[in-house]
Amino acid sequence: MRRIAIVLFVVAVILAVAVVMFGWPPDESTEAAIGTVEEVIASQVVYIQQHQFYVVATEEGFIALADDSRHVGDRVLFCRSNGTFSSPAHGERFDPLGQYVGGPAAGDLGRYSVTVADGRVFVNLATLRLSERSSSTYQPTGPRCEGAEDPAGFYQDGP
Repeated sequence: MRRIAIVLFVVAVILAVAVVMFGWPPDESTEAAIGTVEEVIASQVVYIQQHQFYVVATEEGFIALADDSRHVGDRVLFCRSNGTFSSPAHGERFDPLGQYVGGPAAGDLGRYSVTVADGRVFVNLATLRLSERSSSTYQPTGPRCEGAEDPAGFYQDGP
């Protein structure tokens, strides 16, 4: 009887060690550091490929927008020439604040909470909020973008 108890104890310890080493969830922070306030303002729009979202510098501060067009998982790209986000797959379009302009999207681009601390911009990845279509009245002033993605998250400049 004593041998069985010892064997069961050893098996339990081995299982506990295996769970801690291989089954424990990784320590992933829910906050992404984007860069300094000056860097984000200078870029105006920054794409964070690892987490698939944009940070946009606005007159009121910063907003973080998901790159999901909310239509069958299509991504949006930012078009520098007219300041819009659009999907190369099905043509969904959004204004610079992520508000719906046109296409088959279910609503505006998703938004994350943004904070600024010690001169740096941070995005809370656990705060994605989705909203209905806001029907933006934004009128792009430049040409519509089409074609290749280069760099990541942006339509290629030029022909």
